[in-house]
Amino acid sequence: MINITKYGLEYNPKDKCYYVRADEEVVCPICGCKYMKQRGRRKRSVIMPSGKTIVLKIRRLKCKSCKKMHHELPDIIVPYKRHSAQTIEIITNGTDESIYCEESTINRIKAWWASIKLYIESVEASIKIKYDITFSKERKLPEIVRALVNTHLWPGTRSAWET
Repeated sequence: MINITKYGLEYNPKDKCYYVRADEEVVCPICGCKYMKQRGRRKRSVIMPSGKTIVLKIRRLKCKSCKKMHHELPDIIVPYKRHSAQTIEIITNGTDESIYCEESTINRIKAWWASIKLYIESVEASIKIKYDITFSKERKLPEIVRALVNTHLWPGTRSAWET
């Protein structure tokens, strides 16, 4: 996975989805190679805070050096989650903003955040030292996700957090 913050979304009425167009150079999170070859696209659905589901077509990239495949995810996506980063951030911060989400889903997201929070805090200190990345005092979720994904430290499966 590669997380991007500078991108554009172009709606394609024929496919009924948004194409993600990166406006930044992508680098392999494993070996640091800057030469990535596009190997197609795949669809990815995201549920927005309003409850509307949008479909994105994200690029699949293959590193020319280490030969690994990566998906180029815009920062509105949290890996392995259906809801947008904005929705998850509203739930985890406990703000009073209205979101279109069932109570069981809200509880599941809160439990996930409680289980991953310690890991994020631990890894955050290492990232600051190793990669000289500074986080804002508020530490917004997309910023945290970007740092972990692009340093290849995002946990790969949900089962990694189950006890």
